[in-house]
Amino acid sequence: MKKEQLEFPNCWEELTPSEWQYLLKLRGKLEKDNRVSLVDVKREWTRFVLRGRKYPESLKSVDGLLLIDALSETLDWMWKEHENGVIELTFDVTDQLFPQWHRFRGPKSHGADLSFGEFRHAMAYCNGYTKEHRSELLTALCGILYRKVGDRRKGQYREPFSPDLIQIYANRIYAMPDHLKWGVYAWFSSFCRFLTEGTFILDGNEVCFAPIFARSKSDEPADQSLGLNSILFSVAESGVFGSVKDTDDAPLLRVLLKLLDDHNKVEALRKDLKK
Repeated sequence: MKKEQLEFPNCWEELTPSEWQYLLKLRGKLEKDNRVSLVDVKREWTRFVLRGRKYPESLKSVDGLLLIDALSETLDWMWKEHENGVIELTFDVTDQLFPQWHRFRGPKSHGADLSFGEFRHAMAYCNGYTKEHRSELLTALCGILYRKVGDRRKGQYREPFSPDLIQIYANRIYAMPDHLKWGVYAWFSSFCRFLTEGTFILDGNEVCFAPIFARSKSDEPADQSLGLNSILFSVAESGVFGSVKDTDDAPLLRVLLKLLDDHNKVEALRKDLKK
């Protein structure tokens, strides 16, 4: 089988859930064991992918080993080696590559089912973990995002989020392996970056929410002022979604669409006044 015929990933979207989870496991080993090198990780992950994608020849043969070596060298898009020796897994996608852990479901791809309140609280714990690296903050983030299956009769993918149950959510998800918890953090961080910089396709239209997010001068995620509480009360005052609680329970992207519409109207009015 020729290399060109192999369905070998060349971007994050092409990974399967099992490939992503195994990569997270290898990243954990790389971080904790000085005997493990990045080359080792790349080769082992390549071997896992080929095995999982039913590569027909022996991976222990000369041809198999040469193929593993060649494909592992194409994985630079996954990793960044800093001058200080730090090796970073450069996860940058909003596709959900870790949809479920046991009986707990995570958010759908691109945050399609996130409520505004869920996002608001998850952001607080994500920023806290980024700044302090405390394991309980990471566990709480995972608990917020990975909840029990919802009521199918009501069309619920996950059980509705309640801020009063965050500690219970954290206790439920406590046994999730650390390498998978980091993967949840990586996905949510990537989603937040895309939310403030990228373009969504909603109802067939391209939408960029960047104008409504105020950033601080610092590049540190923990210092980025998203003004989520301000957004909550601003939208709630309009009454479009109802009370403050109703707004918190509303879909995140719909709340932001409302805010973006208000922002665009204000900008249009400013332009008219300058004429």
